[in-house]
Amino acid sequence: MTMRKRVGSVLFTVAAAAAIAGLSIGPALASTTLKVKVSGGGSYKATAGKTILQQGSGGSAIKVTCKSSKGSGSLKSGTYHGKAPVKLGTVSKLSFSSCSGPLGPLTTTVTAKPVLNADSKTKGGKTDAVISNVHVTVKQTGCSFKVTGTAPGYYNNSKHELIMTPNLPVKVSPKPQLTIGDVSGCASLIKNGDHPTYSATYKVSRHFKISSS
Repeated sequence: MTMRKRVGSVLFTVAAAAAIAGLSIGPALASTTLKVKVSGGGSYKATAGKTILQQGSGGSAIKVTCKSSKGSGSLKSGTYHGKAPVKLGTVSKLSFSSCSGPLGPLTTTVTAKPVLNADSKTKGGKTDAVISNVHVTVKQTGCSFKVTGTAPGYYNNSKHELIMTPNLPVKVSPKPQLTIGDVSGCASLIKNGDHPTYSATYKVSRHFKISSS
C-alpha cells in the first residue's frame, strides 16, 4: 500500500470513529425530557425564615442575610411535558425583609416575576424545582448590585417545602446558577461575574405533590 493510500485509510478510520462517537454521546448531552404531574393545585403562599445569599465559602464568605421572605402565586394541577427545566408556574409576588450585608442594612427589590420549574425526575419524593428569571437589585450605602439567573433548589412532597440550595437531590447538567452584575462600590467585596449561592426553606401553604418521570 502506498503512503498516500495509508494516510487516506487512517483519516477515514479516524473520521468514522469520530462520527460513531458523536452518535453515541449526542443523546447523553441532550436535555432530559420530563413528564411532570402536579396535583393539589391552586393558589399558595410560601414563607421562609432566614435566607442567605452567599459569595465564597469558609471564613472569607460574603453574606447577605434576610430575616424572612414571602412569596405567593398559583400552580395548576395537570401534566406538563418538555425538556428540562419544565415551566410549572410563575411566582406572582416575592419579597425579602430585614436584610443586611457586610456593609450594614440593605434593601432588595425584585424587578421580575420568578418562574418555578421542574428540572429532574422525582427521587424519594424530591424533585429539583429551580427558580428561573431571577432579577433582584440589592442596594445599601456605598454598594449596589444585581442578582440574575437561576436559583437551584428542590420540592419535598412529604414536607410541602421548597428548599433553595445548591445541594440538589438529583444532579443535573448544566447546573443552575445565579450571577452578580452591575456592581457599584461594595469595597471590592462583590464582583461582576460572581456566582453566589442562595439558601432558604420555604414552607408552602398548599400541599402540592410533584411527580416527575
